Amino acid sequence: MTDGGGGATANRALVTISVMMATTVVLTDQTIAAIALPHMQGGLSSNQDQIAWVMTTYFMAQAVTTACTGWIAGRIGRKRTFLIALVGFTTCSMLSGSATSLPEILLYRAMQGMFSAPVIPISQALMLDSYPRERHGFALAIWGVGVMFAPVISPVVGGWMTDSYGWAWIFYVSVPFAALAIGLAWGAIHETQTTQTRRFDWFGFTALAMALAALQLMLDRGEFKGWFGDGEIVLEATVVALGLYMFVVHSATTRNPFVSRTVLRDRNVVVGCAFMFLLGVCVLSMNVILPMFLQGLRGFPVLTAGLIMAPRGVGTLVSLIIAGWLVKWIDGRWVIAFGFACVAYSAYEFSTYTMDVGIGAFIFATVFNGMGIGFIFVPLTTITFETLPVQHRTEASTLTSLFRNYGAGIGISVMVSILSRTSTSSHAVMTEHITPYRDAIQAPFLPEHWSLSSPEGRAELEIEIARQAEAIGFNNDFNALMIGAALSIPLVLLLKTAGPMRRAGHGES
Repeated sequence: MTDGGGGATANRALVTISVMMATTVVLTDQTIAAIALPHMQGGLSSNQDQIAWVMTTYFMAQAVTTACTGWIAGRIGRKRTFLIALVGFTTCSMLSGSATSLPEILLYRAMQGMFSAPVIPISQALMLDSYPRERHGFALAIWGVGVMFAPVISPVVGGWMTDSYGWAWIFYVSVPFAALAIGLAWGAIHETQTTQTRRFDWFGFTALAMALAALQLMLDRGEFKGWFGDGEIVLEATVVALGLYMFVVHSATTRNPFVSRTVLRDRNVVVGCAFMFLLGVCVLSMNVILPMFLQGLRGFPVLTAGLIMAPRGVGTLVSLIIAGWLVKWIDGRWVIAFGFACVAYSAYEFSTYTMDVGIGAFIFATVFNGMGIGFIFVPLTTITFETLPVQHRTEASTLTSLFRNYGAGIGISVMVSILSRTSTSSHAVMTEHITPYRDAIQAPFLPEHWSLSSPEGRAELEIEIARQAEAIGFNNDFNALMIGAALSIPLVLLLKTAGPMRRAGHGES
């Protein structure tokens, strides 16, 4: 594939700008929503577990809709799908900002997740189609820089908007930029040929959607319901098992499977989807955990929390550029392994932090966490599509986006569940040891306001116990993320690669 002259090169630049703008708008909404969750919790009269549904509902609806993006783009065209998605996303952003109750915003966020689903996979496919194969690493790095502009600026903008005007404006602020993305996409992107002959596999889609939705609900509500001691959780687990069974059996026997067998037979795509899921669980779930830690436990104002998280995006920007260059010279699998090592190290650092941790130490760990994203994303995406025929890229992009987004939703649910369970158990253990008969309670160096002899003292002591218990819960979250990232490192050997892109593609053109 060559440039095909100045006109093709100019159009390539316009396509790159348009898809970067669209993807940045969608991802900005996710990051801004995460930084404002503690403020939304008070405004919508919800607890810590419930407000997390603002994110998990979005990811669940996004994952289910992502599953059918490939078929929709094939039926009505990739450009039309892209534009409809952006218009619907913008409308739902305005509706989310106008929400006045938890059920209302959950409905609008679910709709927003549905419309956002096609944006990322179509953007990714457009970038891959616009550049020759030997420049795929470069193309994905450039796209990634645009993608990662969101986590750099959105925590700061989101914190400032929430602090100055209220959390509703975190949704309104994306509207003019989304409108600009729509205009750019309308003029720069060419429509693809539609496929009228391929029927939609409604049975396979329904089975998969049932399994995905039931699993998300089970993880969201399991801690609250007491897990398998409650009939609802048992029913949801049954739906998960039955849905997956029907999907696998049906896909193996039908003539028109929901996911093309050509895609599923490609080893790199299948393993790449597994890694995208791990990326979502181990890395993207941090988008919710970190603001909760900074604002809820450390007590930082929302704007300060946003400024502290911004260097995470800077680390990602730098690593994306480095990774785009590295994949030309060394095996991309080792770059992926190094990325997961960065994530594991950052999670280890987070797990050692107390409520007195300084801003500098926190920024140090967030930069490493952001670097892990870039070192994983570029080579993983390049290797995943390395052996796949061009005509299957949109469908494969849809599949990898589904696993990444669903992994983020699952990761948030698991992290919130670990936080809730371990905080509660730690609180109970510490409370048992707070009695007037323990020497530690009678020690002269304890603050006077922690006295057990007065109601005020007992109330102050209860507040401190709750803070320490929550700190233990966050430490357990970070430990779990560290273990997950570390266990992912040896799995890179399952990927198959032709070697460095410079060798495989004979240089850039």
